[in-house]
Amino acid sequence: MAGYEEMAPGIFKVRQEVRKGWIPFAINLYALPGDKGILFDAGSGAKGAVAHVARALDGLEKETGSRVRRVLPSHAHWDHFSGVSPLAEKRRMEVLLTEAMVPLVRTRRCYREAYQESESALLPKGNRAKEAVRSLQSRLVDELFSVTAGIRAVTGPFTPIAVGDTFHTDAGIWEVLAGPGHCDAHIMLWNAESGILLGGDNVLSSITTWLGPPRSDIVAYQRTLESIRDLPGLSLILPAHGRAITDPLKRTTDLIAHRKKRLAEIREKVDAAGSRGLNAHALVRDYYPNMGPLKRGVAQGWIETTLLHLMQEGHVARTAEKGLWRYRSL
Repeated sequence: MAGYEEMAPGIFKVRQEVRKGWIPFAINLYALPGDKGILFDAGSGAKGAVAHVARALDGLEKETGSRVRRVLPSHAHWDHFSGVSPLAEKRRMEVLLTEAMVPLVRTRRCYREAYQESESALLPKGNRAKEAVRSLQSRLVDELFSVTAGIRAVTGPFTPIAVGDTFHTDAGIWEVLAGPGHCDAHIMLWNAESGILLGGDNVLSSITTWLGPPRSDIVAYQRTLESIRDLPGLSLILPAHGRAITDPLKRTTDLIAHRKKRLAEIREKVDAAGSRGLNAHALVRDYYPNMGPLKRGVAQGWIETTLLHLMQEGHVARTAEKGLWRYRSL
């Protein structure tokens, strides 16, 4: 089996799967062979997952006669950058990073600290003992997940790149576009001639993009969706997860409407609670009544981000009651 699939002339998808661990997942990596070919996204750093990608790239180079010797993550989430260093070591690949990615991915510690919530949208800070226990639990969960999921920092030398830079490949010229919102350090690759966008996590075919504190931004994400929708001649979006999006105008328009609807829903629910206010945990259970705690903890991120956004905009306020935040309209 080749391990790769040609999605358009000169654009190859390598599907990486990680079946062990708490949350089995799959990610699409995109190889753009050329004189200085690029792998966009690197997936997990787990040994078997990296070996699969390396074999696929070796086979692709033999088939095309072109090289894929540079690797560039789309953003600073573990499932996109963890394979960078092991692939670079295994295949002597040049690592490319934006300035915004560097402080988030260079060590496990800086990555962990970058995604620690400074302020939870659900739980107020407790006393020192309670916070110490919560911190220890979080650290243990993080370490266990890191081992099973293959989270690896991006170590070793790298070449800095920036929004607006271009890369020449067998599939034409690709421009680096900014795409913040899902993650503040998120980029995309755009080929204006073919109308193809490598969109990372910003537009997915059948599910909505995850949003959650502390590094997601609802306003920035909305603007990114609008900028994607307005790309001239956009014909195809190749996402990091799921199927290719062959009707990108409809999909982006639907996602923009969905985010506006969700924002309005949360505000209406807080308004409807009146002076008593709304318990944030009750709001999460209202949306996900039958979901287990692990999955719910992931799914609730957009609710947390929305509540924090409404606070920042001055639409709601909150008070701590019985160890929980309660939100009220202003």
